[in-house]
Amino acid sequence: MRPVALAAWLTGAAALLAGCGGEGSGAAGAAAQTTTTAATATTATAPGRARSITVGTALAAQQILHRSLEDTPKSLDPQLADDVPSMRVLVDLFEGLVRFGPDATPRPGVASSWQITPDGLTWTFHLRDNARWSNGAPVTAADFVYGWRRETDPKTGAEYAEAFTPFVNGDAIINGRKPPDTLGVEALDAHTLQIHLVHPTPYLLGELAQSFMSPAYPPAIRQYGDAWIQPGHMVSNGAFALKENVLGNRITLDRNLYYWDATDVHLTRVVYYIIDDPAQVALRYLAGDVQLTDIFSQAQYPYLESRLGDQVVAPQEFATYMLSTNFKLPPFQHNRALRLALTMSVDRAALTRYLLYGVNQPAYTLMPDLPGYPQPVPAWTKLDKDQRDAMALRLYHQAGYSSRHPLHADIEISTQGPAVTHFFEAIVDTWNSVLGADIGVHEEEFKVLLQDRQLQKLQLFYNGWSGDYLDPYTYLQCFYSTNQFNSGAYSNPRYDALIDQATNEADPTRRYQLFAQAEQLLNDDVAYIPLYYYSDRYLIKPYVKGWKANLMDVIPSRYLYILQHQGN
Repeated sequence: MRPVALAAWLTGAAALLAGCGGEGSGAAGAAAQTTTTAATATTATAPGRARSITVGTALAAQQILHRSLEDTPKSLDPQLADDVPSMRVLVDLFEGLVRFGPDATPRPGVASSWQITPDGLTWTFHLRDNARWSNGAPVTAADFVYGWRRETDPKTGAEYAEAFTPFVNGDAIINGRKPPDTLGVEALDAHTLQIHLVHPTPYLLGELAQSFMSPAYPPAIRQYGDAWIQPGHMVSNGAFALKENVLGNRITLDRNLYYWDATDVHLTRVVYYIIDDPAQVALRYLAGDVQLTDIFSQAQYPYLESRLGDQVVAPQEFATYMLSTNFKLPPFQHNRALRLALTMSVDRAALTRYLLYGVNQPAYTLMPDLPGYPQPVPAWTKLDKDQRDAMALRLYHQAGYSSRHPLHADIEISTQGPAVTHFFEAIVDTWNSVLGADIGVHEEEFKVLLQDRQLQKLQLFYNGWSGDYLDPYTYLQCFYSTNQFNSGAYSNPRYDALIDQATNEADPTRRYQLFAQAEQLLNDDVAYIPLYYYSDRYLIKPYVKGWKANLMDVIPSRYLYILQHQGN
């Protein structure tokens, strides 16, 4: 696609707007014991018209929740999934040693307790006697050992295998130097699991709550092979079990009656509708088809906020959206001046103000704000826009390009509707007008983009990262030379050495300083082009309760419940 002017995009956005028609158990338990009192909220049916929703305080008789999902999950195999849509569903299907609480803090899951040795290198977890798979079989320590060995086995091809590098022999297994059965984890008995680490890992609990650290049920995988994730074959251990998976349409989960904490789960069914056009999500919400959405078009934000009030929620997430360049392919290979010209000429302030409606903040670093972490902001950010553009043009010429010999390239993005496309068209329009480049936008199916990124086939492409836990390592690992998420093939021995040093540093302050030095190297090398720090965009019906906004953007269905209400 060719770029369009910013003014044209704003006009298009206006037209789109004109056409827009606590712990779950504790709160829900209290609600169930009270009499119904009416409260009124408002939702819109079309511009100029609205209908009210009357909400009571008792639990609704029907506990079925309809949620939106921004794209088709890459996989429902917890050891293979590495994308947000997959993980939204998997957090309902599987549970690790620890689980995410409503505020996304780690809390006991399959493990009821654990101990850590003084040196931080050995963790012993005690599993619940009543933890069960969805077929009633007990969840054992051996199931975790099996799942984790499967994850680290190079034959599995799991991108999140890198998460096991702190484990004894983890790195050697991932790189094929040792067999998976040497991984630093052992089942001392059916309900005791021990982890052996090569260095202290302060973020371990946050990592253990992720779906890729789930156990696996060996009989199902051995019997069905890759088809074990299909309805009727899957055996899971989370609060819900897989009922149906209609490709590209919906995924239905039913409550897992064997779940160890099933009495505190109120929803009986969760239906995820796959809606890959964010503009359509709001329309489905307004029509009452879905009651909780994970996204909606930025262009709809002012309209929806004015019509729906506090049903629109936009909390900050621990996530950064960016562009990446390929360090092993021309034209960006060995051309720092070109990469710097591109990042300096991106007008992030205008993009976030006019196209993102101020919901998201301009990004100049890889890491979002994290208490105690000294963000290394590039020096060029102190220049005003005219100064940046002038310097960017000089760098562009230094890189060997001009109006007579322009840069020809495309930004590779996933197909997510016109609003996303126009956002990237606005970026390339700036590059083309400021630098005289000839850059376009090329759209691919989400799964195809993920695969091409993993194979390091793309020159210039959309990228983004949502932290798996609140620690710098979750971001900075992605640029380590051998990391499987290093989709731009960045490699700097000094950077790798700093990451190694930081991961072995016990002092928290010194550890953060080393990570900041590593990020400064990324800035110096122009290893990425930051765009904005992401904020979530939820639409939530006033009768859906139990959710809590959090930096991790994790909303497990097990905490949610529906109150009695009239209207939808």
